[in-house]
Amino acid sequence: MALFEGKTSAERNKMIAAIVLPLIALIFVVRMLFGSSVPTRTAQTGPTPRPTPKRPGGPQAPTAPTDAPDDLVSMMTEIVCCTEPYGGADAGRNIFAFYVKPTPPPGAAGTVTPTPTPTPPPPIILASLAPQSVFAKTADFTLQVAGDKFGPADRVYLDNHEVPTQYRSMQQLTAQVPASAIASPGQRQVIVRTPDNKLYSNPQTLNVMQPPAPTYTYIGLLKRARSNTAVLKDQRGELYSVREGDLVEGRFRVTEISERGVDVVDKDLNIKHTLPFVSGSGNTPGRVPGSIQPPPPPEGEEEP
Repeated sequence: MALFEGKTSAERNKMIAAIVLPLIALIFVVRMLFGSSVPTRTAQTGPTPRPTPKRPGGPQAPTAPTDAPDDLVSMMTEIVCCTEPYGGADAGRNIFAFYVKPTPPPGAAGTVTPTPTPTPPPPIILASLAPQSVFAKTADFTLQVAGDKFGPADRVYLDNHEVPTQYRSMQQLTAQVPASAIASPGQRQVIVRTPDNKLYSNPQTLNVMQPPAPTYTYIGLLKRARSNTAVLKDQRGELYSVREGDLVEGRFRVTEISERGVDVVDKDLNIKHTLPFVSGSGNTPGRVPGSIQPPPPPEGEEEP
């Protein structure tokens, strides 16, 4: 052939192999895809071999050919590759989605509510205060503090302000509360602790109450040579005249009378109050009968 002219024997073999091998591969592929199209002999010289049963779940053993194929076909053997793969996810299912267990609401049946960690008790015990209540605007007073586990280094604090403290025993302290600390009504927090706050007690409350005040109204003034006279009106509209030294409502002593007001002092609490002057139009100033009357003038002196 002209194709092989001038070629050596080795070169001719290579060319033949290059032509034949693709044909063999093509036949092998056709055999695998369309095995039924390969002609087989109908006549058999021996008994029909039984088909080898398939083993579930593993590779199948190769089976012998049922006829006498051509030389090229005899070189090929049927190969069972693999078992049937998993069919995959169901149609319409998102393979990237995953199940998240819903969280039950608090207090639902079957849920366990976590128990809060209890707060440790304070190292110092503050049991009581004496007095428990005081009136605002009173003077300095001594506060008795009772409890347990007190130490010489402990101090009494009133609204986070340290007050002078004296150690009596492990169960008692005394504190000097200044008048400025109770100048207005309200509640004050009392606690016992060390200055470095390493040891502390539970808090207690000191009640600072509004002090009683006179209910009279200062409406008139009568100026006199020795002592002025003030005209007061009670809540019922009755008028009373008072001088310095008189008692109003049984507990407030008049200390000064002036045009600006009447100063009285609570004889029980030693608290000063001022009754400001209020215009008393329609009322006649002067001494009027009532439960509070100034003392009579000395003998030989007439009232102007």
